[in-house]
Amino acid sequence: MAALDSKSRFISENPVVYRIAVMGRLSPSLSGRLANMRIEPGPRERGDDERSCITTLMGPLADQSQLSGVLNALFERRLTILTVEALSEDSSMDSQNKRVGVHE
Repeated sequence: MAALDSKSRFISENPVVYRIAVMGRLSPSLSGRLANMRIEPGPRERGDDERSCITTLMGPLADQSQLSGVLNALFERRLTILTVEALSEDSSMDSQNKRVGVHE
């Protein structure tokens, strides 16, 4: 079960399913480099510019270290990270969504 430790950090004994939204287009073939998260390019927001698309990544991550690795890989690709959400501790992706950070 997930909990907050004494320093208010989110901790979990099980993998947590995350949904990450970024501004820009990522190829689904990059999934292996991003902890095998499912990559879903969304509709373009403005015109035909590739950077105007919002891409969603979703999948379980074992721990905060793995989440950090995914976020760093996205940052290195110069993608703007829009949201990071912890959805659940299992793949059922129930309705108990927890937003853990938003970058605009």
